[in-house]
Amino acid sequence: MDELLVARVRLLDQQGRSVKAIARALGMSPGDVVGVLNGAVSASGPGGGEPRCWVNAGWSRSVDLEGVPQWAGLDPGASDAEEGRGLVAVLVAADSTRSTKAQVAGFLLDVWCLGVKNALAPEPMSESRLAGHRGLYFSAFEGHVQVPADLARALVFGAAAYARGFGFEPEGELAEEFTDAAALLGEPAGPSPIGFGRDGKPFFVNGPYDDPEAVLRTLRRAVGDDGFHFEVAFPEQPPRRRVFGPRR
Repeated sequence: MDELLVARVRLLDQQGRSVKAIARALGMSPGDVVGVLNGAVSASGPGGGEPRCWVNAGWSRSVDLEGVPQWAGLDPGASDAEEGRGLVAVLVAADSTRSTKAQVAGFLLDVWCLGVKNALAPEPMSESRLAGHRGLYFSAFEGHVQVPADLARALVFGAAAYARGFGFEPEGELAEEFTDAAALLGEPAGPSPIGFGRDGKPFFVNGPYDDPEAVLRTLRRAVGDDGFHFEVAFPEQPPRRRVFGPRR
């Protein structure tokens, strides 16, 4: 069975999907799904080893690394003088044993609130194309740094789980792209040791494609008026920002 398909089965199982739901989503028979989950079919990633991973420089300013202080030294963009933006970009390249091209996928994470903002499904790339793609992918940030796959998994799956706790889940096409991209990372070893949110609470800062009213309703249902902070920019007054919600 295709290794990416095996990884997708296991990822959907971790998300709490039933065997029938996984089978419908992936076009498989329930028996094949059970075979994967029982260990009859195994995979350790498209290349049989750990993927290569990169994150944007400065990523550590947006998360809490108290549980894994050793990872703070992997961020050359860390600085106490600057605050994080709550956005972290992750790029993953899984080498193949059957091709000179790597499967490359990416994630844009809102580590303060919404979890998965965007995902790029796997695409085969030569090393030269990957190098160019990597530069463009992180062009909106201060640069990028290569990190262990465990760190990338902790960021991606941890941010997704954090957001899921408040009712935010990738939907539609984004859900499919996230599932495909996450399959390159393999399975997380357990709960993420990274702390998400800001000052111990979710903090929502709207982007151009967010629905602030819907997000705020979801947050209020999940944690109440005092359980989160948010900042909303009004498009009719782009230079101005107004802060709502309970005071700190």
